[in-house]
Amino acid sequence: MVAGESVGQNARSRKGAEDFVALSKAMKAAGQTELRKELHRAVRQAAKPVIPKVRAAARSKLPARGGLNRRVARKPLRAAVLTGSGSTVGVRIVQGKSDRRLNDSGRLAHPTFGRPRSTVVQQVPGAVGFFDQTIRGQAPKIRADIADVLVDFRDRLAAAVRGGGAGG
Repeated sequence: MVAGESVGQNARSRKGAEDFVALSKAMKAAGQTELRKELHRAVRQAAKPVIPKVRAAARSKLPARGGLNRRVARKPLRAAVLTGSGSTVGVRIVQGKSDRRLNDSGRLAHPTFGRPRSTVVQQVPGAVGFFDQTIRGQAPKIRADIADVLVDFRDRLAAAVRGGGAGG
């Protein structure tokens, strides 16, 4: 990937996150709490289609022997909307308890059969990036869907403020 593309994508992500937070805060300031809740729900829904794709990537890229691929694919995943400050703004696909080394470097630590308290670290090259790369591949569509949601809710907020509606 060209460095400029990566920087451009990050800039668009930051701009989208800033737009989302600004809209969320504007809704809160205008007393549109129900509309704000709907916005957060709609943004989560826009990100949810990637979850089955992450599960499919786990089933196809992780070792099937011993059922690791099925166990990882069954782990709870959810879309979370974050409106904090700094790097905690935006949408994240949150995995429950997991070992990041499996995704980051393809390293898998597991107990050794017949040897209590003994752990072996195994390299699984095909597992590298099964989680992150799947999400990155879907990111343009998710960003576009979220941008559509933001436009829709910006218009709904403007209509509610013009109409004097309170609370949603």
